[in-house]
Amino acid sequence: MSAEDNQQQESLRDGWRGNGLAGRLLRGGAGSLSAQIAEVLLGLLLLVLLARGLGAEGLGVYAFVLGLMTLLSVPTRMGLPPLIVRETARGQASGAWGPVRGLWRWAHGVAMGLSVLVALGLGGVIIVAGVEDETLRSTLLWGVLLVPLLALLGIRTAALRGLRHVLAGVLPGQVIRPGLAVVLIGLLLWLPAVALTPDLAMAMMVLAAVLAFALGVLWLFRLRPSELTRAAPEYDARAWFAAAWPMALSHGFQQINRYADVILLGILAASVDVGVYRTAAQGALMVALGLKALNMVVAPYITRLYNQGEFAKLQKMARRTAQAALAFALPSVLVFALVGEWLLVTVFGPEFGAAWLPLLILGLGQVFNAGFGSTGQLLNMTGHERDVTRVVAVAAGLNVVLNLALIPLFGVAGAAAATSVSLVVWNVWLWFVVRQRLRIRCSAF
Repeated sequence: MSAEDNQQQESLRDGWRGNGLAGRLLRGGAGSLSAQIAEVLLGLLLLVLLARGLGAEGLGVYAFVLGLMTLLSVPTRMGLPPLIVRETARGQASGAWGPVRGLWRWAHGVAMGLSVLVALGLGGVIIVAGVEDETLRSTLLWGVLLVPLLALLGIRTAALRGLRHVLAGVLPGQVIRPGLAVVLIGLLLWLPAVALTPDLAMAMMVLAAVLAFALGVLWLFRLRPSELTRAAPEYDARAWFAAAWPMALSHGFQQINRYADVILLGILAASVDVGVYRTAAQGALMVALGLKALNMVVAPYITRLYNQGEFAKLQKMARRTAQAALAFALPSVLVFALVGEWLLVTVFGPEFGAAWLPLLILGLGQVFNAGFGSTGQLLNMTGHERDVTRVVAVAAGLNVVLNLALIPLFGVAGAAAATSVSLVVWNVWLWFVVRQRLRIRCSAF
């Protein structure tokens, strides 16, 4: 038997035992998927507690403020998380830790500085503008504190993901933070002397974010490589900024796609509609769960395979990712179609039965999203982030226009249709860009 045959057999055995790329992806995907499932389930439990404690109108105020603060936190991250994932993975592969350490320091400083500016500016606008509704004003002021916390949580998560500690990266922000919020809100509902209000619920979210951030700091300190701590930091702010701003625009437009419906509903419709729609949007996250979990795992592997010229492996990984995501998405939509309305009424209450139709529409949009695979990740992790920015910008503009046109006519169903249409357009366009730039087909088929 030749040496080449022996090497091939050893590779097959490694893949079977889980030592190869497929095995590492499977283990990482399983951990990430578990964290994603926990995040969605905790999010649903938190939503149930909030719906029961606040009602549809109070939940609408809370959801509007949370969506607004999440959107406003986007400029403070400046596209840094995907850049950190990419450059950390590159530095780990090459052993060049100096630029990685410099990037981490620079990113934390930039994120913190921008967060303080945004928080102070927004707080000043709220006070000077004089929001008449006292509950809304108080909820907004508490929400301002989330802006720097969300930015710094994103930086910590990206650093650990780049080091391939995916589970440790996602746990603080995606599991521990909502878990703590569930405990805190549950305690408030259990105390008979306390009446839950939107501003009190937002204050509990801020406290949960502070505790989760502290734990993330501890994990990053313990898991960072010793070579990183010994390396002298090297800075290249101009190159980092040039690479980050297209990612910042892409992420910003993605968040517009995600929150335009909630924010425009809060402006154009009643708070009750926002609460109903928030319930549907949270349920639709179950459909996208598989793709989101896999994207967290494959990002550093995309960079490694691309830099090593392993395009056949990259093609196979992209297709398998889309197939696994689609296999997870289809059963979820089927459940929503058959018993979704009954589940909404039983779990959340009679006033939330109206969320069934937007839930189904959003779920179908996420099925298309899963079937097209990791389009954005493939381009961002291979240096084609400007293409993603262009496509997502058009999709965000389309989303806003469709929401403005459809919400006055069809309410929550119109918002769901606008979001799903823009998501389909975004994925189809990016699929063609991936095929053109990387010469691979990333969909499930």
